[in-house]
Amino acid sequence: MNSVGLDAWQVPILVTAAIVLVEAGFNVFLRYRGLGPPSQRVRTAGFGVLVLLTVTVFVAALGPTRADQLSSVAAAVAAVVALWLTYRSYNTAIRKPPESPAEEPAGKSAAGPDNPGES
Repeated sequence: MNSVGLDAWQVPILVTAAIVLVEAGFNVFLRYRGLGPPSQRVRTAGFGVLVLLTVTVFVAALGPTRADQLSSVAAAVAAVVALWLTYRSYNTAIRKPPESPAEEPAGKSAAGPDNPGES
């Protein structure tokens, strides 16, 4: 007797198919009811639920040991990215734009390539 089971490569295909079917059913339901697309909050909440479901399934598939190792690597990468963004933000905050000697008062604009006909 053959046992029927899922291989790991089949799970993403089945999840994608389920998401497409649910979305198609939701769109048919909205068209039937004459309603427009859901509000931004509903779409954001739905996306959040999908992200939580994906992370939960991913962690369950990896197992606690591998998930712990992966989260440590992800935290290290996030820390490096945060450090780099902080450094860039700090450098941008200290630098001042170069001052031009022929700067006019704030109310007037100088004629340049953007305003060739202004005098």
